[in-house]
Amino acid sequence: MNLKKLSLIGALALIAVACGGKKEETAKAPEAKKPTEIVLWEQMEPGVRDLYLKKVEAFNSANPDIKVSVTHYSNEDLRTQFLSAAQTGQGPDLAYGPNDFAGIFQVAGLIKPLTDVLKPELLATFSTEALKSGEVNGKLYALPEFEGNHIALLYNKKIVPEAPKTFDEFIAIAQANQKIDTANKANSTYGFLYNEKEPFWFVGFFNGFDGRVFNDKNEPTLDNAAMVEALQFSHDIRNKYKIGEAGMDYDMSSELFKQGKAAMILNGAWSWSEYLKDGIDMGVSYMPLPNGKTALFYSASKGYSVSENTKPEKYDAINKFFEFIYTPENNAEISLASSQVPVITAAKELPSVKSDYLMNAATDMIKHTIPGPVIAEMRAVWDGIRPNLEAVLNGSSTPEAAAKKMQADAVQGVKTIKGN
Repeated sequence: MNLKKLSLIGALALIAVACGGKKEETAKAPEAKKPTEIVLWEQMEPGVRDLYLKKVEAFNSANPDIKVSVTHYSNEDLRTQFLSAAQTGQGPDLAYGPNDFAGIFQVAGLIKPLTDVLKPELLATFSTEALKSGEVNGKLYALPEFEGNHIALLYNKKIVPEAPKTFDEFIAIAQANQKIDTANKANSTYGFLYNEKEPFWFVGFFNGFDGRVFNDKNEPTLDNAAMVEALQFSHDIRNKYKIGEAGMDYDMSSELFKQGKAAMILNGAWSWSEYLKDGIDMGVSYMPLPNGKTALFYSASKGYSVSENTKPEKYDAINKFFEFIYTPENNAEISLASSQVPVITAAKELPSVKSDYLMNAATDMIKHTIPGPVIAEMRAVWDGIRPNLEAVLNGSSTPEAAAKKMQADAVQGVKTIKGN
C-alpha cells in the first residue's frame, strides 16, 4: 500500500471521528464499575439469622462498591455442598458454619489460612481464647463469631420452679409431667424431650460418663465402658424411665417447649433467646446423670472460613465486611441474639452484655462443657456414632455391639479422610 493511500485512510478516519465524535462518545460511555461480590454460604440458627441478614443489608447499603450475597444451608448440606463445589473451583468465597468444619475443609485443601487474608489489626481485636477455637494444627482457619454453642438443660419455670440438682430429682420431675393422651396426642404433655438421634446431643452423655472420642493421637476411642453406659442411658430414657417420645427430634422438642407442653428439654445456647421472646419463663441449668456427674456437652464456635478459590482481589472487600460485622456493638448484638459469648474483647465489656441474663447463663454453663475437637477426624466420629446410636434406640442393637460397630466405622472413616 502506497503512502498516498495510507494518508487517505488516515484522513478519512480522522474525519469520521470528528464528524461522529459526539455519537461515538454517547454509544461507548464507560460502564459503571460492578461492585465486588462476596458470596457467603451460611448455616445460621433461626433465632439470629433475621438479625444477621439485616446487618448484611446495612453493610451493602453503606458500601455500594461491595455486595455480600448470602445463601442459607442446613448443617450437613453446607458441609457437603461446599466440599463438592470447592473441589471444582466453584462455591462461595466465605463459608460460615461450625468450627469443626474447618478441620474437614483444611485437610481437603479447600480453605486458606486466615492470616494470609485478614489484617493483623482486625485479628488483634479478638480474644486469644476465641481465636484458638478456629485453629487447625496451630493455624487459624475459622474466624469465630462467638464462643459457646453449647447445650444445656432448659426448664419451664411455670412447671418446674427450680432446676433439678440430682438425677433422682430430674427423673421425678420428668415423670410427674409426662402425661400421654393416647386418644389425642395433641393433648399430651412431656417431662423431658431432646434431639435423641443427633450425636452432638448424645456425646454430652458419653463425656459425662468419662468417655472421650479421641486419645492423645487423635485416634477414635468409642468402644469402651463409657460408651456402653451412655448408649444404655439413652435407651433407658424412653424404655426404662418412660419419659420423652419415640422419634423425638429438634423441631418436636423445641415446638412443644414453646407451647408449654414440655417441662424440660435439651437445647443449645443459640435457641435460648427465641424461647424468651415466645414468652417462656425459662431457666437454664446442667443435666444430672445417674453416675452422680453431669452431662458434658461440647463448647464450640461458629465462624467464617475463606475458600481456597477466593481471589486475592477480594481480600480488601472481605476485610471491610469483617471490620463491620465485628465491631464491638455488632458482635455483641449478634452474640446476644444467639445467647453466646462475644469474641471481640471490647464487646464483652459492653453493659448490654454484662447485664444480660442469658449471657450470664451461657458463661456459667460453659463450666459444664469441654471443648469440641476441631480436626477432620471428628467427621468420622459423628458418622460412626449416628447409625449405631439409632440402632440402640430402636432396639435393633445392644449397647455393647453398637459400641464395637461405631468404633470400627469411625476407624474406617478416619482412613477414608486420610486417603488410606
